[in-house]
Amino acid sequence: MIDHLIAVLNGERSPGVYQLVTPISTDDLVTLSQEQGARLFYINGTAVKSKADFLQAVAKALTFPDYFGNNWDALEDCLTDLDWLTDDRLILLYEQPETFAQHAPSEWLVALDILRSTVDYWHTHDRSFSVFIKSSGTDLVGLDTL
Repeated sequence: MIDHLIAVLNGERSPGVYQLVTPISTDDLVTLSQEQGARLFYINGTAVKSKADFLQAVAKALTFPDYFGNNWDALEDCLTDLDWLTDDRLILLYEQPETFAQHAPSEWLVALDILRSTVDYWHTHDRSFSVFIKSSGTDLVGLDTL
């Protein structure tokens, strides 16, 4: 599985929203991302229980501008802008998503839809944006695995 992970990081495999099942520490993934020319952004989801928590976590991780409006439309707008980031390959690592998924299941599904559409958007604009979702044993239905 590490080969598939490396292939996404270095752009040989299509970007996507993936459940990360490869046993790798966050620190090692940061290092591996840098070695492969990708920039990794991190969300610790243990305290993300609501839509507001999720929006703030993404905004903080990706250093959104002050004008971010803290709603789904603003999230999508900022995720499909990212002019303040100059990297060609971006990875968003979201650990412990089950907290959000369990506390606000319908909001979690909206968040996943926005993340998927962001990946698709950047794929058509010659920039790689992938999301790695790392949970503690919870199988997340509908996600490809790495």
